[in-house]
Amino acid sequence: MNWREVRDATNVRYLLSAARQLGCSVEACLQGSGLDEAMLGAGCRIQRWQELAVIRNLVALYREPGLGILVGGRYQLTSLGLLGYTMLACRNLHEALLVSTQFRELTLSICPVQVLPFDGGVRMSLDHSVLPQDAQDVVAERGLAVWKRIFAELLQRPFVPVRVELALLCPAPVEFYQSYFECPVVIGAPCNAVLIADADLASELPLANALTRNACAALCRQLCDGLEDVVSPLARQVLQVLISHSGEMPRAVEVAAALGMSERSLHRRLAAEGQPFRQLDERVRGRLAERLLGDSDLGLDVIAAQLGYSEAASFSRAFKRWTGLAPSHWRAAQRDAVLGLDGPPLEVSLPPNR
Repeated sequence: MNWREVRDATNVRYLLSAARQLGCSVEACLQGSGLDEAMLGAGCRIQRWQELAVIRNLVALYREPGLGILVGGRYQLTSLGLLGYTMLACRNLHEALLVSTQFRELTLSICPVQVLPFDGGVRMSLDHSVLPQDAQDVVAERGLAVWKRIFAELLQRPFVPVRVELALLCPAPVEFYQSYFECPVVIGAPCNAVLIADADLASELPLANALTRNACAALCRQLCDGLEDVVSPLARQVLQVLISHSGEMPRAVEVAAALGMSERSLHRRLAAEGQPFRQLDERVRGRLAERLLGDSDLGLDVIAAQLGYSEAASFSRAFKRWTGLAPSHWRAAQRDAVLGLDGPPLEVSLPPNR
């Protein structure tokens, strides 16, 4: 387990939200994590050990079983960012699970997840043995609760597992879990798992769209791989923050906070690398806009929102500034080129990487 892996701070924000509800001190939850609440806004990136520190602090402050259910109940499909959009556009729940395993880096899970078949479906389990004992129960409960909520959003109906299996050190009464998961629950199982029926796995997702799925999956891969042609170190870090929050497109001050520096230092160091922040910001927006316009049938309003614009008109003006074409004309030219109607594919003049 790489405890210095850099990841999104979404989990920590939900932990602190639960702490407030329970009357626990946010400052006490952050003690020893190297984090402060002011830096946890959009674009914040943390290391895995920092999330674990917050979990352990919260458990020390609130020792009642069931804490993970309270935290997990806060999640939505949009909590997964771009991965959530990708899963939503899949054909069925089985395909959505495959996508989540393909892009494990984006799932927010702090411990390994395994998906194995059983007679009548699949068993999704969490390997919490990599965690300290005081963190195991809350992480396992949180993971199972998140799955129930996200699967229901994907299916656009209530999701009821075949069975939930719990290997908790200090579980709540079984009735508590039965009430939440609405299915049989086994306490004292070998692992923490949710069993999903074949019928649910094969259910068509109401918002399935193959073009959107493929476009978003390509963006997920780009996010996991990074923009490899950028070699200056700080510019690469800035690009990773911008890409990982493409639906929010954080401002320079938020990116600076995510990287542990002032906005002034960020601009000064990027200028020294020959990579102004605005250039990097427009580079990311241009790349994502190209993917979404070329590989999906998403409307301009949806694409504008995905790229952080308040309205389609603002996005259209920016895109025309980058490429010389309105988005609708660019999309039509791309598709004509693919059909062989107008010579080679249109070259896009994106903001340069100097």
